[in-house]
Amino acid sequence: MIISVSRRTDIPAFYSEWFVNRLNEGYCVTRNPMNAKQERRISLLPQDVSGFVFWTKNAAPMLPVLDGLSAYQWYFQYTITTYGTDIERGLPSKRDIVIPAFREISTRYGAERLVWRYDPILFTQKYTPEYHIRAFTRLCELLSESTRRCVISFVLPYKSIAASMRNAGIIVPEQDGRLRLAEALAKIAGEHGIELCACCEAPEIYALGVKPTACINATLLGLIDAPRDKNQRAGCNCAASVDLGAYNSCMNGCVYCYANHGDARVRRNFAEHDAAGEALLG
Repeated sequence: MIISVSRRTDIPAFYSEWFVNRLNEGYCVTRNPMNAKQERRISLLPQDVSGFVFWTKNAAPMLPVLDGLSAYQWYFQYTITTYGTDIERGLPSKRDIVIPAFREISTRYGAERLVWRYDPILFTQKYTPEYHIRAFTRLCELLSESTRRCVISFVLPYKSIAASMRNAGIIVPEQDGRLRLAEALAKIAGEHGIELCACCEAPEIYALGVKPTACINATLLGLIDAPRDKNQRAGCNCAASVDLGAYNSCMNGCVYCYANHGDARVRRNFAEHDAAGEALLG
């Protein structure tokens, strides 16, 4: 069983203590995000876990506990962009905290543990295609020795975040703009020894040197013939996994995030979180 930690929230950044407590107890409880009364007990014992996939924008809080994962396979889906606090409102300094944590994980455990995500790509009057080319080039220079692959995706206009995106002046890139930018980013990544990948993007993008990939990548966990996840959107190549997270609990405050539905609700859930609890919330 592959454990996703987590598509729904940033557990490494905000809930590392809870995660370690659950490892020590050998299990956790997850709840159906559509029906909180439906609970499932998940074993976290090494013999029952095929691997962990950690999703984060800041792994610094988790650095002290990574040595304790020696009995498990694991890797990070680690998002690093150069958006400011107008878009990613709750993140700490990327120069001083986010990027150094990324590079430290690579130094200690190997570049194969880190999949850099440059996503979601969005346009505003500030964040133009030209801006992305400059920003991506600079990040490649900083991260090229610490990772072997980068995943891109373009922002999706979910109904739940339409107002936030509109207020932030976010423009969903048109197809022609996506293709031109993806081609430029693939060239830049290749020049820095990084393989540029995408999941669930248009077939035309893959003809430009962008490689199809899976976010829940069984191969990176040393698994063969893992079943695919039938609950994801069309075109997704991800292996089946169990997610430990909960919606409305991430404090990163990204205006493009589909997993939060109101700042007050998120703050309340975060304040009520119990690091000793069986489930992340409640």
